[in-house]
Amino acid sequence: MKKIIVGLSAALILIGLPVSAEKVTLTMLETSDIHGAISPYDYATDSVTDNGLAKVATVVKSERLKDPDLLLFDAGDCLQDNLIQEFRFEKKNPMINAMNTLKYDANVLGNHEFNFEFKTLLKEIKQFKAPVLAANIYKKDSKRFVEGWTVAEVKGVRVGIIGITAPHVPVWEASAPEHYNNMTFTSPIEEVGTALSEIEGKADIIVVVAHYGLNGEFGEHGMGDVAEKYGDRIPVFFIGHAHDVVNQTASSGALIVEPGAKGAYVAKVTVELDNESGSWKVTSKKGELLAVKGAGIEPDAEIEKLNKSTHEKSLKIAGKVVGKIKDNFLPSLWWNGLEGIPTAAVQDTAMMDLINKVQMDNATLGGKKADVSMAALFESYSNLEKGEFHKRDGVKIYKFDNTLFAVRVTGRQLKAIMEKQAGRFFNTFRDGDVTISFNENMRLYLYDMFAGVDYEIDISKPEGSRIQNVMFKGKPLNDDESLILALNNYRFGNLKSEGMFGENPEYRDTSLAVRDMISDYVAKHSPLAPECDNNWKITGYEFAPEAEQVYALVHDGKLKVPASANGRTPNVKALNINDLRAQGLLK
Repeated sequence: MKKIIVGLSAALILIGLPVSAEKVTLTMLETSDIHGAISPYDYATDSVTDNGLAKVATVVKSERLKDPDLLLFDAGDCLQDNLIQEFRFEKKNPMINAMNTLKYDANVLGNHEFNFEFKTLLKEIKQFKAPVLAANIYKKDSKRFVEGWTVAEVKGVRVGIIGITAPHVPVWEASAPEHYNNMTFTSPIEEVGTALSEIEGKADIIVVVAHYGLNGEFGEHGMGDVAEKYGDRIPVFFIGHAHDVVNQTASSGALIVEPGAKGAYVAKVTVELDNESGSWKVTSKKGELLAVKGAGIEPDAEIEKLNKSTHEKSLKIAGKVVGKIKDNFLPSLWWNGLEGIPTAAVQDTAMMDLINKVQMDNATLGGKKADVSMAALFESYSNLEKGEFHKRDGVKIYKFDNTLFAVRVTGRQLKAIMEKQAGRFFNTFRDGDVTISFNENMRLYLYDMFAGVDYEIDISKPEGSRIQNVMFKGKPLNDDESLILALNNYRFGNLKSEGMFGENPEYRDTSLAVRDMISDYVAKHSPLAPECDNNWKITGYEFAPEAEQVYALVHDGKLKVPASANGRTPNVKALNINDLRAQGLLK
């Protein structure tokens, strides 16, 4: 039997409740970053998947058979992606409806919950049956936006749950502060301490559910640091946001778990407590990652039935024919046929040129069109393929709900931005390398390619000096040249917060969705043919003669292009003949 008690005054009611047992085992499950995946289907690629909330539900219900009193938490980012945002104006949000069916005990706000209208978020918060938590979000009156913590009574044990949201929403939504109503987001490491002081004495065990990763961003402490600081008083940290798969113990003794994204895993923590002299003490804890993807899990019939109408509507929306494509916009998905090295990341392509052309055509400032543009490859499989162009194809090549901005920059500022967004993406070339590899700490969606200027990226040089021979209208770009730069709202917010545009930049929010502009462009110019101006290239390398032998090993399946441990950054280390010889893989 369990009871949820929300807030400070209500939690006081629990003090002095009698303890009915001397030993108790608590089960806690976590999901995070579901990103609109209810049914096991990806509407952008028009393909069945092996994850999603319907399959998660099967795992949760199986675990409930073992422990009917288990606690279920979600660490945020459930209301954006996979077309779920198309249904945010419906009376019942399909994702929240499905999550309510699973009887969550706490939901934490993620940063993507703030991508849309604030009034929509307020409506969605009311729809959740479980407490919605975020201790580090404050309104203008210095009161929390939602509850910071809650207490659940389970088997006679008071479980305190502190919720934390990624603190950088004002950075990511800098172009639309109305999305977060200009609220203040405080530091997780500070706010956990504040919430802890409020909740201690009102709970027998305290856990944190945070939409924030193990490592921090923008100089902020990550949840790994928070766990180190408070691990003596908080034994378990459920985290999210980074889409990582984590099951580890901090040196403080705190257990940290993260279940990946889109329902690939369910994080499970089992805690055993003993009642010593009238108070509960944790005697052991165990973290597990229950596999959903690849585990042969069938989707739950109840969730599938509940989501049937939304699934059918999503298929219809995604399948709408917008126009026609004359030929593939990528010469190949993988560079040189080497799976794991996206072609569009190592050479200019018609696909990236299309995105930048659309942005330059639509971004205006002072009545003038943009001179230059920057855009990123969000997914390695992004491509425009010969044949019909459907609405889902716009999502496939531009997955985020970004809007378009125009900002005035100098030549000096543009070159600094290019160093930051392009130069840092590549690893320095080593003697013996036969591939060009990517910086493991910089994800693909943070790497921008530029149009309107010609340039080279010299990977023989150190970071900060790789952007070479920048030309504008056939001449070297002068540092004092005034330019209008087209970019999306997310990138504008990041760069503005870091001072890359100076103190008071001149800019304009077009409020136009980049994805919709791409679809409109295809429709207007249908059938659309690929065009590539090859305005940039990578230099500073010379592959060894044995390169083809190495490529053959990859093609034959005897060698793989290495990716980051979490799989989010491909091609993180160059294939190198000297390394392969040392490993005995190359004679």
